[in-house]
Amino acid sequence: MNKKTRFFLSLFLITLSTFSIAGNNLTLELSTIKDQDIRSIHPILIGENGDTTISETIFSNEKIILDKPINLHEARKNLAETLKSFVSKTKKIIRDIKDGSIAIPNEALKNEVMLNLRNNDSFLKRTLSSVDSSEVSERYKLYATKLKGKTVIISQTTTFDDELYVSLVMSDPDNIINNSLKLNGGIKRASVENIRGIVRDLLTNDPSVKTISAHVVSPTLESNYRRIGFKDSPCD
Repeated sequence: MNKKTRFFLSLFLITLSTFSIAGNNLTLELSTIKDQDIRSIHPILIGENGDTTISETIFSNEKIILDKPINLHEARKNLAETLKSFVSKTKKIIRDIKDGSIAIPNEALKNEVMLNLRNNDSFLKRTLSSVDSSEVSERYKLYATKLKGKTVIISQTTTFDDELYVSLVMSDPDNIINNSLKLNGGIKRASVENIRGIVRDLLTNDPSVKTISAHVVSPTLESNYRRIGFKDSPCD
């Protein structure tokens, strides 16, 4: 099996496993974007007693292209370590919810949080299998949104001709818990900044890309995508 065949097979498997989780298919035509749609935004921070404030520090974004083997690619190596730490944290958080160390008295909310954590964990592991491997392809790009150097959101993308496909979007599991339970340390708006950063990068550095498509599972993520102009895909 040659490298090109392996690449398309791995993308097919990622896409198939992503579509196995219920969600909606969305598309954005980049020609419809206005400057105000993609400006950088300030995070909203959750503090004591669930109070929120707007951070004076804006998000930062990093693009990691899987164009070199991991042993020759420091950013790729760092991303793999971040993904591994997120997987480890998820395991502990789920265990703490089950044994009551993290108390969620509302059963419906508890089930929702557990589902979000498990879906997120699946996305983290799939992404890690690509990042922490010997595969090399300039088509694969990952976009990490950070606050004060701490990674909050990661999107895995693949480019085909004039279209970029957002295959997986995953979070720091601590942020899933903090935002869901309105706990001190929660960071909001990261997914909004992440997709805005992706659009800004394409318009500036890859103008040959005309369309972004995505399969979104989270209602919050879908709302954030629609807010900047994503619409239902024609095939839906």
